[in-house]
Amino acid sequence: MARAAGCHFSTVSLALRNHPSIPKATCKRLQALAKKLGYVPDPFLASLAHYRNGRRPVSFHATLAWVTNHAVKSAWRDVPLFLDYFEGAKKRATELGYRLEEFWLRETGMTSSRAAQILRTRGISGLVVAPQPEPGTMIEFDWASFSAVSIGFSLAKPRLHLVCPHQFGAIRLAVLELAARGYRRPGLVLLRASNDRVDQSWQAGFLVAQEHLELETPIPPLLLQAWDEPAFADWMKEYKPDVLLTKFLEVPPALRRLKLSVPRDVGLAFLTYANTAEGLAGVFENPHEVGAAAIDYLTGMIHRSERGVPLLPRRLLIEGTWMNGRTVRPAERRASPLASVE
Repeated sequence: MARAAGCHFSTVSLALRNHPSIPKATCKRLQALAKKLGYVPDPFLASLAHYRNGRRPVSFHATLAWVTNHAVKSAWRDVPLFLDYFEGAKKRATELGYRLEEFWLRETGMTSSRAAQILRTRGISGLVVAPQPEPGTMIEFDWASFSAVSIGFSLAKPRLHLVCPHQFGAIRLAVLELAARGYRRPGLVLLRASNDRVDQSWQAGFLVAQEHLELETPIPPLLLQAWDEPAFADWMKEYKPDVLLTKFLEVPPALRRLKLSVPRDVGLAFLTYANTAEGLAGVFENPHEVGAAAIDYLTGMIHRSERGVPLLPRRLLIEGTWMNGRTVRPAERRASPLASVE
């Protein structure tokens, strides 16, 4: 094909991958010629190249950007989950020969065009868009020049490929585990913004899991704008759940003030990791794996020269892991009523 095109084979290879070093007109011309000649990649040669590259010592390839958008540069580090995403991403980037560096979009004097120019000047073509400070965030940026993947659902526009914990599956897993411990009246207590941040996956998964429990009177989720102990107390007295699923650290002391003992009177499971040092039960979202998966997906995009906002965004969901703890009673021997649906 290179002979027919009148250019070096490396130029053809780069053009077929839409590499930015090759003019767009040249890429289109060579891609059209490849189609005319009936060229298709040889999967065995691609596999051999991958094998050979995998046996070589890892060397530095390029820098990737961890793009943050909080009002204060370091504010995202105050969220342990976000920091775990970053650590997982940084470790995987290093393993693949990349460097991951933070890039703050709200630096003084920063504009979208200036940000894109700085990244291009530094030779950075791959972006991991970190979780946003608020759900429903929109970012104006020259995405066409970059391969980009976001973590979580909080970036509403543009809709990039994203990697995130499987919250819908995680809460169903939690309800299954709780059902195996004899709990039949699970209650969900969440910050409304937390539910919005995950595209309502917590609430949706909970409602589906409740349906499979075949409850006569399912307990409606308590979604709060902010922690509201009187509202929580009223909800507890009205519906009398036998186990709670929550992210609120305010729940345990509130239960004590209601004279309810955990787990004797009510079970308690946390949706974003149970701190095993304190013996809390709940779901571990495997955040390091989320960060690593984001890097895997991003580097694949770079190798395929996929840039810009995708026409069909993809979602890669990482499963959570149930963590036993002293805040729920031991599992019963009989099968869970949810076992048949898993």
